[in-house]
Amino acid sequence: MRLEQLNPVLHMEDYEDIPEDILRWKDDSELQQGAGWLRIAKKVQTAERPQLDKCPYTTEGVPIPNQPCNQPCVKVPSPHKLCVGIGQYHTEMDGNIYLCVLLSRDTREVLSCSFGVYRSPELVQKALELFFEIYDYPSQNGQEKYREISLFSSRNPIYQKKRYTDILSRFPIEPVMPPPGSRGQAAIISTYFSQLMRRKGRTIFYTWQDAIDWISDDITCYNEQQRYKSGQVIS
Repeated sequence: MRLEQLNPVLHMEDYEDIPEDILRWKDDSELQQGAGWLRIAKKVQTAERPQLDKCPYTTEGVPIPNQPCNQPCVKVPSPHKLCVGIGQYHTEMDGNIYLCVLLSRDTREVLSCSFGVYRSPELVQKALELFFEIYDYPSQNGQEKYREISLFSSRNPIYQKKRYTDILSRFPIEPVMPPPGSRGQAAIISTYFSQLMRRKGRTIFYTWQDAIDWISDDITCYNEQQRYKSGQVIS
């Protein structure tokens, strides 16, 4: 799939369940992914792996004969320990917009995200769909063999809805929650969103598109900082 098609915006017409009043009074048909999002997807989708010999490989791992050794290599290994969270952001003209992020529990990087004008478990579905488009999984006997991924969430009611569990059942995902009364690794998500709000500061979003553009750029900068901290800078 082309990077331009990896659109994290969940348009109202793509929600399976959304209140009629939102459909009647709001229009998000012109919303587009921010430029920062394409940089995020491109960096994780074309990250180089170490070359073991003089022959470069295609993205499917097939050797390319008679090609220079600096050709693009396969995608980065697929993360399997994630956590999910949804944040709300106000815009002056359009009302609220919601950001869903999938974070690596190891590196704290944003691995996928989605935007929508209605807070729903379907935002998680959209982010997971993009995650499985971006990250490569090994193929065996012509069929995709997915390693089960653990997806950690808080005990927020949205993650306890049947709609949420039904969505996760469509993916090789194992939902994980902290015990009652314990924050556990949900602190990773709450820390990310609190830091995002500090970076936002007094920035005003006038439209949904303003919010998408700013947050997408912020995610790019945030991921670069996380890679720098871990010594895994991708240029």
